[in-house]
Amino acid sequence: MTGPSTQNPFPPVLASHTLAWPSAVALAPLLFVQGKYVRRVIPRMPQAPEPWSGVAPGPEPIRVLGLGDSTIAGVGVSDAMHGLTAQFSIALGAELSRGVSWRCVGESGATTKDILQRFLPPALEEPADVLLVSIGTNDAKNLKPLRATIARFERLINVLREGHPNAVMLFSSLPAFYLFPTLPEPLRGILYRHAQAIERSVRPLIEARSFAFMSPPPSGYNDTFFAEDGFHPSADGYRDWAHFALRDALERGALAQLTAR
Repeated sequence: MTGPSTQNPFPPVLASHTLAWPSAVALAPLLFVQGKYVRRVIPRMPQAPEPWSGVAPGPEPIRVLGLGDSTIAGVGVSDAMHGLTAQFSIALGAELSRGVSWRCVGESGATTKDILQRFLPPALEEPADVLLVSIGTNDAKNLKPLRATIARFERLINVLREGHPNAVMLFSSLPAFYLFPTLPEPLRGILYRHAQAIERSVRPLIEARSFAFMSPPPSGYNDTFFAEDGFHPSADGYRDWAHFALRDALERGALAQLTAR
């Protein structure tokens, strides 16, 4: 999840981040108790109601596919139009003075394994020009082993490229868990370090491809970024995240094939 702040309060990413999973094993009894506490006190928010698709009229419509977990499913807002994919698509169409159609595929809680096993057929059934991919949060949150997660990222990139050979892929960075107000320590630190180990591994994997990009790490979350659960974005959060992702993509030339028309 990303925010528009220009400050960068991130602690340095250390090699010890790769030890997050072994640390979690050692601290398993405490983390289990903390996990139960978090699930008890954080309200469980539903996915945004369907339809998870829409159209903004205009010439030469751009087709956007959102693929991933709760942030693609719009958890935190009551209307999918306020979710990440819709807000990104609307901003993209306005920026390029073109029409845009968008749809979402995924579900809350989905891991990279879930996406590979259950959501690739619907993700590939219609053509797309831009893939907005938000995955990895649940692999980090559920402390999935690092090597398996990296392998699934690579498999996903390859399959999506085969199905959408002309599309640009925009991957979101993983959340800055250490800034999540509802997570206690040491759970918060373990999740942050594991998320960073995943991101440090998959970012070069993604950006080695000319058609794939990963957003920069979030530089902070503003006061209205989170929904009432203190975990998922609010409507303000999704809007800010969408604009952050679009600005980064434009500045890096990720959308050059769309702007050249």
